[in-house]
Amino acid sequence: MARQVARGGALARFFLDILSASVSLPQAGRLVVWRVMLNQVWFSAIQAIPLVIVLSGIMSFLVISQAVRELGRLGATELIGRLMVIAIVRELGPLVTAVLIAGRSGTAIAAELATNKVMGEVHALEGIGIDPIHYLVLPRFVAAIVSVFGLLIVFDVVALVSGFVAASANGMSSTRYFDIVLRSLSLRDVWLTVAKGLVFGIVIGIVPSFFGLAVAGRPTEVPVASSQAVVFSLLMIFVCSALFVAITL
Repeated sequence: MARQVARGGALARFFLDILSASVSLPQAGRLVVWRVMLNQVWFSAIQAIPLVIVLSGIMSFLVISQAVRELGRLGATELIGRLMVIAIVRELGPLVTAVLIAGRSGTAIAAELATNKVMGEVHALEGIGIDPIHYLVLPRFVAAIVSVFGLLIVFDVVALVSGFVAASANGMSSTRYFDIVLRSLSLRDVWLTVAKGLVFGIVIGIVPSFFGLAVAGRPTEVPVASSQAVVFSLLMIFVCSALFVAITL
């Protein structure tokens, strides 16, 4: 327990260091950081779009197909809108997106930074006066947040379209489907989705970088750091998701 508390404190300090680095980033290094960030967004978000489309489409189609059939028998098709908004847009959208990025990109970030540490590149940056957080961590932190938001939008749009296809296949008109969904969507749902995207992006931006730079210098620590980073990221994502549910009850 004490070890977990200490790790939590170290992660909090690491987060503060990243925030401080974002303010103190020198003008000369901004172009380099921008390029690294764009590369990370390309890998974490753009290349993951097909997978997000497939997952969102299948998941939404299955959920709405079953919902239209079962709720139609009960004469409660109005509840389909709340089901789409709460289950898909507000809960599964941020959660599945974050899990995907944590598993796919979090592993790569942790392994890359751990390798940099083992190969001495981190010490080399420090030796020439470059803060590793500026060059290695900050662009990946920003890219993680941008990637989560970008893929979250893709997930929700595909979910709405796939839900429409499922509803139409089960006899519901497009006008009625979109009317039910739009009437069920509130400003509170939008803000909760945005808040989850921000929190999950911060988790993915911090945890893999923290574990990657925490290696002592042995090559055998690289896969261990990658595994720990992904496991801890997923744990924090699910814990944060549960806290959101508890807070908004």
